Amino acid sequence: MDTERDFLFFNERIATKYNPFYEGEYLVIQSYPREHKLMVEHRTFDYKNAKSHCELENLAHDYTSFSLRIFHDDKLWEVNYKGEPQSISKQQNWRIAQEYLEAHYDPHTDAEMVVCQCSYPYFSSLTTHISNSGESRTSWQSLTCLVRDLGRDIQTCPNCNASLVRADESEDDNFDFDFDFDFDDQVSRPIVCIGCANYHGVEYGDNVLVCGIHPNGWDSENCPDYHP
Repeated sequence: MDTERDFLFFNERIATKYNPFYEGEYLVIQSYPREHKLMVEHRTFDYKNAKSHCELENLAHDYTSFSLRIFHDDKLWEVNYKGEPQSISKQQNWRIAQEYLEAHYDPHTDAEMVVCQCSYPYFSSLTTHISNSGESRTSWQSLTCLVRDLGRDIQTCPNCNASLVRADESEDDNFDFDFDFDFDDQVSRPIVCIGCANYHGVEYGDNVLVCGIHPNGWDSENCPDYHP
């Protein structure tokens, strides 16, 4: 273990800000609640160690969820039961352009960083435009803000295709987000079911039908029938 810690420390010292992880490295990440940046709880090259650490973290926290990923081909991947890359993770190490971070923390701007249901960060700002009737209207505009993709006007998430349109706007800025799903419903869903089109979640008597494929839900992290 000392050798592994020394190796990881050395890697962290020489890592560039563009590639902080290494091929074959396992990461235990915070998958809920989502943050502007990737929250890495544990790093190792030992699959059993990573899996055990992830399970312990989930047992120790009631309102925070952790997931196991592997860094492969410059991206985070979900892993199969052997610890091998299985599918590209919706969570990635998103790099936000500095100017958008500064605008987010500037108290004098009507703008903010928002995190999509899949962990993708984007920039939301108040903009004014003239309608066809000649009336001035203020609305929220969503823009990409990553180092490699910034300033592009978007209405759906480039990562998971969820709608980013704020549906209920009013003059006093009381609004709701429309992600094509009910937020309270998503919070109550099993983590593995968040964003899945197959989710049903209706209570019949004392039982909840999770979905038609897996009535009682899926008991591990990666459901083979997940459909975004």
